Amino acid sequence: MNNKPLVSVIMPVYESEKFLEISIKSILNQTFKDFELLIVYDKSSDKSLSIIKKFQSLDKRIVLIEGNGKKLIGALNLGFLKSKGEFIARMDADDISLSNRFKKQLNLMKKNKLDICGSHCFLIDKSNKIKGTYFSPITHEMCFLTLAIKVPFAHPSVMIRKKFLKENNLMYGQSNFKIIEDFDLWIRMYKKGAKFGNVDDILFKYRNNKDSLSKIQLKNILKETKELTNNFFETEKNNLKKILDLKKNYFYNFDEQIIIFKMTLKFVSKTFNFGFLKYLRHINFKIIIFILFRKFSIMLK
Repeated sequence: MNNKPLVSVIMPVYESEKFLEISIKSILNQTFKDFELLIVYDKSSDKSLSIIKKFQSLDKRIVLIEGNGKKLIGALNLGFLKSKGEFIARMDADDISLSNRFKKQLNLMKKNKLDICGSHCFLIDKSNKIKGTYFSPITHEMCFLTLAIKVPFAHPSVMIRKKFLKENNLMYGQSNFKIIEDFDLWIRMYKKGAKFGNVDDILFKYRNNKDSLSKIQLKNILKETKELTNNFFETEKNNLKKILDLKKNYFYNFDEQIIIFKMTLKFVSKTFNFGFLKYLRHINFKIIIFILFRKFSIMLK
């Protein structure tokens, strides 16, 4: 391994023995080999540490860092500070990166000069069975529109240009939003001029674990997400409208049409200007029915 690998992978670990081995293997099996794997370990009662040390003895690209009980935000920032790579790749200790993830993300980031890049993801359960698919917005413009509604990236799937973070003094947890620390960082990156994008391919398996922290704190996550998206909408609504106008002849795929539909409704509800309904011309009527049906089905459960 070079003294300065191109990619630094940051993986926080705490009580992670159940899926840790498959997660580490998915990184070590990448077709792109010039990386370091920084495992930020917080003292756990399970066998996480012994699993890490086993792999560390087999692969010198693994670097063990003591997290010192600073939890997720502290672990991620510590990883940033310790990293040597030009690019930082996120990874969680219960997810799986497909073998061509790094190669495809690096290719797109270099081609389109992106500062952050994710991908589409399979959603998997505790038995590694695929239960669904998460599709990310592809272009910078669609990522921008998405920020006013929801997160445009699956957090553990992203790769970030480290130089952009350093030059703009950006890290996790620099605002009052401590639960959706990733969403908060993406918005602050955007406001500093970051260029966004996602690989139009499935490169990641995201574990949809019902016992995860995200499920436990769902109420607080929804509260912070609503506040963050509404704040972003209010400050950027003129630019959001410009993007919609510029893309009037653009062919939207299924997921992009859902974003446009939700964005149109947000414009109407927030501004009471029904002229924004003109943007519904981009939407397939069947998709509207699908969204409404799914929404009411969830409410009735």
